Amino acid sequence: MLRLNKTPSAEQPATIRLRDLMLLRRGGWSLAFLLGAATLLAVIGLLAISGWFITAAAVAGTMTATAFGFDYFRPAALIRLCAIVRTAGRYGERLASHDAALGLLKDLRCRFFVALGQKPLQVDSHSSLTSCHTTASTMHRLVTDIDQLDQVVLRALLPWGWAGLMAMVVMAGLYWLSDPLLWAAMPGLLVAWLGLPLLALWRGIGQARQSAEFAERRRMALIEPLPSITSLVLWGRWAEMAQRVKYCDAAYLAHQERQLLLASLTTALQQVALGMSIVGVLWQAEALLAASLLTVPMLLAAILAILALGEILAPLTASFLALGASLAARDRLNALTETAPKTQTATQGSQTTPLTWQLNISQLTARLPGALVGPQRISLALTSGEILCLHGPSGCGKSTLLQVLAGELLPQSGECWLNGYPIEQWSMNNTVGYLPQQWDLFDMSLAENLRLGDRNASDRKLWSVLDDLALGSWARGLPLGLETPLGEYGAAVSGGQARRIALGRVLLAQRPILLLDEPLAGLDAVTRRHVVTSLVRRVQHGILVISSHVPLELPESQVRTLYMQEDGRLQSLPPVPACLGAL
Repeated sequence: MLRLNKTPSAEQPATIRLRDLMLLRRGGWSLAFLLGAATLLAVIGLLAISGWFITAAAVAGTMTATAFGFDYFRPAALIRLCAIVRTAGRYGERLASHDAALGLLKDLRCRFFVALGQKPLQVDSHSSLTSCHTTASTMHRLVTDIDQLDQVVLRALLPWGWAGLMAMVVMAGLYWLSDPLLWAAMPGLLVAWLGLPLLALWRGIGQARQSAEFAERRRMALIEPLPSITSLVLWGRWAEMAQRVKYCDAAYLAHQERQLLLASLTTALQQVALGMSIVGVLWQAEALLAASLLTVPMLLAAILAILALGEILAPLTASFLALGASLAARDRLNALTETAPKTQTATQGSQTTPLTWQLNISQLTARLPGALVGPQRISLALTSGEILCLHGPSGCGKSTLLQVLAGELLPQSGECWLNGYPIEQWSMNNTVGYLPQQWDLFDMSLAENLRLGDRNASDRKLWSVLDDLALGSWARGLPLGLETPLGEYGAAVSGGQARRIALGRVLLAQRPILLLDEPLAGLDAVTRRHVVTSLVRRVQHGILVISSHVPLELPESQVRTLYMQEDGRLQSLPPVPACLGAL
């Protein structure tokens, strides 16, 4: 089964367990269960009371002596009450369950991406285009799998809970009427409630787990040829690709048909089992009616209650679809957060924090997939305490160079060494703090967003980094302070504030090498000087590389400047000394 650890660490990534999905939103799920139970109880009560009332009224109407004494008001009031509870409860259950499901998805995304961010980055040796394609496919599966996990509660756990409770209520009602009615109905009820759904679960859960794979094959068969559609048509190969799509689509539809057939067959047999229960009740009722131990209106109420139970038990036959899909999604998500075992190499000893850092780049050339320009034949050497200011026009490859240094992109040629070892042999999560131009803020509090950089950071550390980024006064003025929610994608704060909060996460991680891509964009001159001064102080024993279009305003002795031309090559002399001018 599944569990989602609430405090994932770099040593033990978060794992997802299905049984804990209820615990993440236990209040919302409990409310949804209670409202759903009240709704279903009202459905059974409405049918049973209505059947009893109509039959009893008809019997009373045939006898003048009892017609005037028959109570029409209380049964009618109960019927209206059940109708109101059914309508209001169903609406309330929908609101509560969907609120819990959306909240669960938010919790899963935040917690899972925290764990995923703590996984050591692995770059394979395939081409950049293949890596990009694999990443896109992985991200598509990632989003789909996270969205899939809420189905186990909505379509499996809650229906089983409601069905079990309502089955016990109906059996208790039959026992209250007469013991023989319960024993006559129990075999069919148990088969419909437990036997057939569990059999479908055993037979179909494997098929359900494979459903996502068939869907992914069909999607990839359609998407993969699209970028090359012109060439495929010109070379007469498009018909072959179309045939492949049709084959994958047919396989997917056939798989879906097998699942639906199993669910439909189980539902049909379930109705047969409930019919057998009704037959058993009628068989026992004959003797009870003859002995005046049971009345016809009560018998009809019992039969209608069993019929109402059929609608409640029906979703159980398809619960294996949701459970199997959620189990498959769980396995894929857990596989993404598993940390590969460390390779025993000579570099492990070197990854204890050294006193001095040396970063050497030799003839490095790199380019993003589809990009026309990238850094070309870059060579430089940096040591602890140095600051490199990276300048150049937009599109010359500054961000690409930072991605290579951060280990997110393999160079096409050249070498990059850190303390004498290839940079890909280092655990980048413990060494490099990288702030790209595009960063994410989550729908969590200010403190929780900052603690993505250091889960154990105290409030004092948070306030310290906020002060260094000129956000301390602003945060102290907020009514909730560090607990202020930032909204989805940081919608509650400005772009400059969001960028500095993302920078604060990087600083809290306390990595010796900082790679910052346009960290000063959108800041005024006073704030910019304050932030730069704080960065210099915090990285005095490490290496700081900044790509920026705005001036750093540092003395020439404190900063080195690297100017990249439009073609990605270095210019021998920078156009502005010591980063004192904006480009």
